[in-house]
Amino acid sequence: MIGSLLKKPLEVVEANFRQPNGTAGQLVGHLMTLQHRSLTVWAIEHMDVRRSQRVLDVGCGGGMAVRLLSERTPRGFVAGVDYSMDMVSQAVRRNADAIARNRVEIRHGDSAALPYDDASFDHVSAVETFYFWPDPMRGLAEAHRVLRPGGQVAITLEMSREAAADPSLLQRFFGRRFTERSERDGLHILSGSELAGKLSAAGFKDVRFVAEPRRSLGWVCAFGRK
Repeated sequence: MIGSLLKKPLEVVEANFRQPNGTAGQLVGHLMTLQHRSLTVWAIEHMDVRRSQRVLDVGCGGGMAVRLLSERTPRGFVAGVDYSMDMVSQAVRRNADAIARNRVEIRHGDSAALPYDDASFDHVSAVETFYFWPDPMRGLAEAHRVLRPGGQVAITLEMSREAAADPSLLQRFFGRRFTERSERDGLHILSGSELAGKLSAAGFKDVRFVAEPRRSLGWVCAFGRK
C-alpha cells in the first residue's frame, strides 16, 4: 500500500530529472542545483578553463555550472543551453547580473542541435545530463562541431558503473533502481572507459577520464580534445 502511494510521486520526480517542467520541475531544478554543486566544482577543477575562454554548458539546468564557469572566465563568455523552458528561466534568473554584462547567455536548445556556429567555443561541458541525451553520439558530434580546434569536451556523471564493484550503502540503496530504469528507459549509465570510448568514437583525441567511485553514486568525468 505504501509502495503504491509513493510510486506516483517518485515517477513525477524522475520525469522531472529528465525534463523539468512546471512547479515540480522548478523545485527539482533547485534541488539538482544544490545536489550537484560539489560534483560541478569537482568537474570544473579538472577542466583547465582559462580566464578569457568561451565555454558552453549543455543541459545547463538551473544555471549553477554556468555561474561557476563564468567566475572562472572573467574576461571570457559562458553560454548555457537547456531543452526545458522552465530551466532556461531559472538559469536566467541565477545569472542575471552576468547576462546584463553580456558575459553569459542562456538559450533554449537541444544537445542534438546546438544553437551555435561551428568552432564557437574553447570548452563544452555537460554535467549530469548525458544520461538523458536522446542520441548521445549525435550530441557528441554537435559538441565536436561547436568546439574550436584544440577545444575540450568534458562529460560529467554523478552515477557510473565504477561504483558497482564496491558499492557504498547509498549506492546499494539507489543504484538498483536506477540501473533497472537505465535498462528499461534508455538512460545511459556508463563506466569511465565506456564514456571515454564514446568520445573517441565521436572523433575526440587525447581522451581520458577521472573517477571518484566512492563519491555519491560514483562520479566520473571524461575529457577529449578536438
